[in-house]
Amino acid sequence: MSRPPVVTDIDRQRAIDQKPATWDADVLARWQAIPEAQRPEAPLAWENHVAEQVERFEAQLAYDRKPAAEWSGLWRRWWWPKADPAVLHPREAPHVPHPYAKAGDPVWPAVLAVLTPSERQIAERFGVAQFKPSDPRASVIGGAAYG
Repeated sequence: MSRPPVVTDIDRQRAIDQKPATWDADVLARWQAIPEAQRPEAPLAWENHVAEQVERFEAQLAYDRKPAAEWSGLWRRWWWPKADPAVLHPREAPHVPHPYAKAGDPVWPAVLAVLTPSERQIAERFGVAQFKPSDPRASVIGGAAYG
């Protein structure tokens, strides 16, 4: 039986359970750093972020009809992974440091050694190499520099 999009309670709870450990402290600190005249009335709560994504999901796909299992799969594999709070709420979401190294740093030769040829060419041209936090190659930088 097909029905309009509905995010199940199990999927909602799964999303709420994925709350980053430092979310509350990081979000509060960033919220307090926003000038008072420009800041929202309250810091972004993780539960509100999840609820906002559920509403957007259900509104965007309101006229489609699919079985419940298919909606659950769309939410888990397509919508929720793209619901990055740092993109949707950049002023309030916790800052995620990205490791980087500059030309002249002691780790620069090691960084150049792990880059692909095209990445190496760009790094040499601009004198800086930056990695995503999840990139395993970032370990060559260690705790040297984060931005």
